[in-house]
Amino acid sequence: MIRLRIAASRFALSTAAIAIGMSTFWASAMAATVEVSETKTIIDHVTVSSSKPYALVKQELESRLGRLDDHIRTLLKQDKVDELRTALQKAAGNDGLVIHYIGLHGDWLVLKGQRRNGTEYFTGNILTATEMTSVNMAAGLYAPLRIMVYENAQGGTTIEYDKPSTQLSQFHSAQIDVQGRSLDDRLAKLCASVLQ
Repeated sequence: MIRLRIAASRFALSTAAIAIGMSTFWASAMAATVEVSETKTIIDHVTVSSSKPYALVKQELESRLGRLDDHIRTLLKQDKVDELRTALQKAAGNDGLVIHYIGLHGDWLVLKGQRRNGTEYFTGNILTATEMTSVNMAAGLYAPLRIMVYENAQGGTTIEYDKPSTQLSQFHSAQIDVQGRSLDDRLAKLCASVLQ
């Protein structure tokens, strides 16, 4: 019986210590200052359509652009900066863009009863992104960029994206604006190439 009382007392003391610790945590969390701001920004949305079949456009786009792969991630983890920079330049190739991730939106429509041809590409250039995020970390919200490629109602292909320079203009930085205009040019050239 005595052992049971001692165990119960220890449990009560442990519970009290946890409760005091939690109340101290919440008190400090409650004391934190939080600021929220909103900025309205006008974004130029680009839609480019072609009679070229979706499968051909998708194949050409994926064969043109490099991939952000495990080799590059390993170089980053190991802080091999010179090798990393070289690998990123190589992956970006002539178009200056790399596929980070592919979103299979058309395939997910199986949940609505029928797949469709539609793929989202998260594309960008890490070297370009670091030029922007070194000035303002919030610019990372737009790196990588998003490009939606889908089969249109006419049986051709449409590519849609938000123009990077208009997304990035909210940061009011000449250095970031230069990168945004460069990304505009790269995306326009890529679309023209794969849709012809």
